[in-house]
Amino acid sequence: MAPPLQARGGRPVVQVLDDVVNSDLTAARNEYHFRMPFLVDRMLPLLRDPRDEPMLCLLINIVQTLVPGAVVVYGLCLRQPPAASWGVHVAGLFYVATIALLFMERFVLCLHFASHRPIFHIDWMNSAISWVIAPMFGIPCGLYKLHHVIMHHIENNHGLDASSTEHFQRDSWLDFLAYWFRFVFLIHLELPAYTLRTKRYNWFLSLMGGLATWLAALFCLAKYVSMTATIWVFVVPHVFAMSVMSFGNWAQHIFVDPTNCTSNYALTYNCIDTPVNQTTFNDGYHVIHHANARLHWSEMPGALYAMKERHLQSGALTFRGVHFMDVGIMVMTKRLDKLAQCYVHLGTKETAPTVDEVEAKLRSWLEPVPLAHAKKAS
Repeated sequence: MAPPLQARGGRPVVQVLDDVVNSDLTAARNEYHFRMPFLVDRMLPLLRDPRDEPMLCLLINIVQTLVPGAVVVYGLCLRQPPAASWGVHVAGLFYVATIALLFMERFVLCLHFASHRPIFHIDWMNSAISWVIAPMFGIPCGLYKLHHVIMHHIENNHGLDASSTEHFQRDSWLDFLAYWFRFVFLIHLELPAYTLRTKRYNWFLSLMGGLATWLAALFCLAKYVSMTATIWVFVVPHVFAMSVMSFGNWAQHIFVDPTNCTSNYALTYNCIDTPVNQTTFNDGYHVIHHANARLHWSEMPGALYAMKERHLQSGALTFRGVHFMDVGIMVMTKRLDKLAQCYVHLGTKETAPTVDEVEAKLRSWLEPVPLAHAKKAS
């Protein structure tokens, strides 16, 4: 809910950062559901940075929950006499709901930051996150780092970035449908093409190996173990994960300044003082993440204050009390007026814009980037 706004000349003005008590600076971490003291304490020395303990706890939660869940779904399909089909489908639905409600967002952001900064001293443990655990969430083996760290961050939402949003009218459902189709289905063609076009041949081989491993595993499990269980455990999570990530990236880059699309301060925005940051490793600080992708996730709230003047001078957007999915939904449902009330001005009260002025700015940042600017950016 947006905070009450003060008025200037009868027109409400937005809140300012100096008046915000930002809970992100002090709130307890909530990325994991339970901590196994003995196991976690034994594994802590394996971490490169002790601040990544919430990641370790989350990964343990996932293994302890989803592996038994998958065994149950496959077991119901293989038991003799066969289990009733409705029982198998109920178990499969419960498994997918567990992934979606308890772990999907948390794991994707764990995978995200672990791809930027490996968390374990042992290489195979870092690889296991994207090659073993990620497929349980429907993300093909070894695909994420290439897609996000290499392509998305290097191309920076334009040029050769197949997940770029800048050419779309970003409050249009038709445009999002086209973007979703490209993100979910065409990426398996565009990502290999990207590695070849940019002469990243080792990444091409790694990607092909990962996709081949993932597809071969699905084929063997479906043909020789159980088609029904494989659909519930691997295929449905894949469609769900890719769809959620497509809307997530669309929402993160839904505001792009069409006149300054090359600036890290003008192609995304920050979300502060929201409980979602405590479940997503401070993912809301996305301007800061694009400005310095190697910055540790725990340092991001403080970095906003250290970089406040740069944000202000660059016209960067910051919202309070909402997160990317909230922002995306408000934009797509034409509620920019409501979203503008969540805007946080980083300067003084005297220079704070009105809500109407912010709404007008947001609307202008939804327009497709002109082709001339896009070519200049690439």
